[in-house]
Amino acid sequence: MKVQEVKYISDYFISIKFDDGVYGTIELNDLVQKGIFKLLHDKNQFAKVYTNGYSIAWSNELEIDATTIYAELTGKHF
Repeated sequence: MKVQEVKYISDYFISIKFDDGVYGTIELNDLVQKGIFKLLHDKNQFAKVYTNGYSIAWSNELEIDATTIYAELTGKHF
């Protein structure tokens, strides 16, 4: 599965769409409270989310694997 699209919605919410048709909205407020992801507490930085197909990212150092997000949306764990 690959991420086709990711969009900033507001606050710490993003929408994400996968190539198999799975899509949804995820809230990442907890994420921005931890470790290196605290840099994303600035909503202007958080809004710069993008995808390389296999993860959602904000930079080379700040990314989340697509399977983690997929599992969150579907309840399926790999």
